[in-house]
Amino acid sequence: MSLFFSTAFANTAAPAAETIGPVIPAIRGHGIAGFEIFGNEIITTVFTTWIFMAALFAVVALFYRAATTDRSPKLKAVGIDLVNRLDVFFLELLGDSKAARRYLWLVAGFFVFIFFANLFGLMVDVINLSFPIAEHYLRPINSDLNTTLVLSTTIILVAQATGVYWRGFVNHYRHYLFNFEGHSIAEKIVSVFIGWLHFFGEFIRIGSLSLRLFLNIFVGIILIAVMTYMGTLIPGYHIGKFLTLPFWFFELLVAFLQAYIFMTLSGLYIKESLDVHH
Repeated sequence: MSLFFSTAFANTAAPAAETIGPVIPAIRGHGIAGFEIFGNEIITTVFTTWIFMAALFAVVALFYRAATTDRSPKLKAVGIDLVNRLDVFFLELLGDSKAARRYLWLVAGFFVFIFFANLFGLMVDVINLSFPIAEHYLRPINSDLNTTLVLSTTIILVAQATGVYWRGFVNHYRHYLFNFEGHSIAEKIVSVFIGWLHFFGEFIRIGSLSLRLFLNIFVGIILIAVMTYMGTLIPGYHIGKFLTLPFWFFELLVAFLQAYIFMTLSGLYIKESLDVHH
């Protein structure tokens, strides 16, 4: 799928150096000129992801060091409080402490990654507005559909693997492809069609999860770009530069909500697979 989207949006190029009106980014991050690895073009979102992951690993290392020692008690308290809050939330969502602990690392990891990636994306927006040359190298991670598609596909595969683990491969997919169950022939036929709907619904979930996150972040970039351009039309004392501040703080709320929604839906999909077992 990632190859499909890369091919579908291959015609999107870097924005022109001189434009009239706001600079609207392409759907897919553009390639960085002269930056290739084994002949493969490196796009801006990939480069931004490398920088973000390096920073994230450094922060995680600091929290791990604080949690295993007494050198940073305040940082340790913050880390423990965050983990506890996520643990309580996921326990209430699944209703099973054993299952919650089994999948907490994955679902909570999605929340941490998406939330801080969104925050890092807002920092990238500020850098791009302050130094236009940075637009050729940096772009918010989740503003690329390929990134969100990988995240959503991963959680659906984990949910499917959970169903296979508890029910077995044959029974699990027989429920989708040939669910011939019911008290009458008509009910059995309807159950078969419902199974098919559920099967195609898994692919719809992948699309809805990825598009929800992608579009909210991508539209946020466009909104800030448009408001920045409108600010340049206001004369005197650079007042227009402050026009984007309310929208930037609004995007802070969006950054949290999208991470929270993705985490909640991921937990619900896993819960469905576990409910089959219970």
